[in-house]
Amino acid sequence: MANALALFQQLPDSVLLHLFSFLDGPSLVRASSVCQQWYDVAYDDVLWRNLVHQKIQKHAPLPADKHSWREEYKRLAYHIPSYLGQDVAGHEDEIYFLTFSPSGKFLASVGKDGTCRVWNYGSTITLQNTVGPFFNPPLKTRFCEFNESETLLMVTGLTQLFDFEGSIFVAVFSVPDFMLQYAVKGEYPNFRGAWLNDTHFLVAKRFYQDREYFKLEAHEVKLKSKSKSRNLEELFMKSRNKGKDVLVSCPFPSRNDFIRVIDPRKWGDLRQYYPNLDEFEMDPSGSDNSQPGGGQTKQQQSKFDTGSSDNEEVDFGGENSKSSDYRFDEDSSSEDSVSDESEYDMEDAYLDDYPLYNKMVQRAREMENRRQQARKHVPPMKDESSQPYPQVLRQIQSQGGRIITMVRNSNRGEKCGIAFYSVKDNEEASAKPFKVLKVDAGILGLRVSHDQRYLGYSCRYLTEDDDWGFEREILTVVYDLILDQCQENVYLGGYATSTDHLSYIFPDLSQDFVATGDEITEGHLWDRHYGVKLETSILHRNCGQQSSGLNAVAFHPYDQETLVTAGDDRLLKVWRSKNRQAQIARGEYLGEIMGRGLMGGVECGDLPEEDESSCDKSTHSKKCSKPHKLLSFFKKKALKK
Repeated sequence: MANALALFQQLPDSVLLHLFSFLDGPSLVRASSVCQQWYDVAYDDVLWRNLVHQKIQKHAPLPADKHSWREEYKRLAYHIPSYLGQDVAGHEDEIYFLTFSPSGKFLASVGKDGTCRVWNYGSTITLQNTVGPFFNPPLKTRFCEFNESETLLMVTGLTQLFDFEGSIFVAVFSVPDFMLQYAVKGEYPNFRGAWLNDTHFLVAKRFYQDREYFKLEAHEVKLKSKSKSRNLEELFMKSRNKGKDVLVSCPFPSRNDFIRVIDPRKWGDLRQYYPNLDEFEMDPSGSDNSQPGGGQTKQQQSKFDTGSSDNEEVDFGGENSKSSDYRFDEDSSSEDSVSDESEYDMEDAYLDDYPLYNKMVQRAREMENRRQQARKHVPPMKDESSQPYPQVLRQIQSQGGRIITMVRNSNRGEKCGIAFYSVKDNEEASAKPFKVLKVDAGILGLRVSHDQRYLGYSCRYLTEDDDWGFEREILTVVYDLILDQCQENVYLGGYATSTDHLSYIFPDLSQDFVATGDEITEGHLWDRHYGVKLETSILHRNCGQQSSGLNAVAFHPYDQETLVTAGDDRLLKVWRSKNRQAQIARGEYLGEIMGRGLMGGVECGDLPEEDESSCDKSTHSKKCSKPHKLLSFFKKKALKK
């Protein structure tokens, strides 16, 4: 038997590799603790690659930002937020939206009960404060967002029904005392609001000249110490004319629900993504188009004069491309959008009919007078759509501007596009997007990633049948704002209960994951690198046919191993990974997240006990100089025989 034991210790690496290929991850870790030879074989990347492929059920290369297949296995096995950590009750009706503060210290949620509840985030989530309801009876609050410095909280919701002054309100509260600081009414019921910068927020308005115009106003909030006696209606009156026009668009978009503001300065030097960026600085045509908002060509000025400022040719998402041949269908049937050239052609065709000719001339003069009046109220367009996309980004970044993304509809149905506008704090309002991302589907909700590089949105396509409606399946897409391209992986999962309307469902994305809900009760989690759906049990209670759904998800901004979901069952649910649950049990979790600002980093100390082994071979060889308990077990069995 001693000879058999010696043979067992002298198995060649190829035989051990074959034997180890039948083991799972925890068994491989235990086997690596026997001796140095077993350690070396058990850490062969081929074994861990096969385990990862089994887990994701497909063959895929190692992602560029990952170091080893073993680390990938640990991430997929122990660092996925799929285990329920806490049920958080407090809302009295359905919850529509939730968001973390920039540091992750607070969590805010809004819903059908007309309130915004702010929660302290930690190992357990506790209620910090409640603002609202703002009206009696309570009306829905739809959106909330902290400013960047975490000193203000914006809440948007519906005003009293049939209010001709505005359908929505935006209220701003100071943090952490949550005193009312500012309030203003807006005119589009589904507008969610957004922070333009740390002190100014946006609200949607409309005005009429010869046509219907849409505009975004920026309102400045100044913190005041004496704010306890402030009244909502009084603030509505005071702030009515205090807004500054930031963006004006014509014609009025039928959808402007999701407006996000992106700060390109957070991207760093764009040359790391575009090595030849400096070559774009010289315009090959020889004209000076380097400054956004610069001079316009006659053709472009003519387009503006005819009242079709938003009908220009735009880029719909081709990678790093210039303007494409597509057009965004907006109000192209309007009589004011007839060009001067078409009018003169019609005159030539009817020169012999003098009454008709005189009528047409009179009509042309009336149209020109209205255009002259419109020019006094609408700022000039920018000439950015003719420039390469990287150059536009660099100009916006260098001039301290921001990008506003707005979902808008065509006038021929529910197919949406996402328009990109460039704005600066001290510049006149912009009327023309420098890019439009064509979606061709109804958008349910969107988010911008914590680093503001990626835009994630969920959508439903129109049915191909003759009857108008939407497909039940929900598709989630991630768009790279820097590289101007949608990522290869698309995430199909989640279902709607009805085909005749769109419900709002807000996705979220982190460094490695994409999450979203649906109109039933289930949450869905995908891996961004492999495009596969991960096995989870993210569920909310079914509240019946009239009230069911998981409406919003949110990753902690510095910990992708924590996911919070909100549903119609009036609960917030906190989902954490095995690793985070183990840390909370040891009392280590909160200090690491708040202190070091982890972004889901995989470290040896984060692993569960059965998978905790040193990654340093020199240290391990010292530890394994003597046979481990497993080898001692074999020796005892041999001696008995």
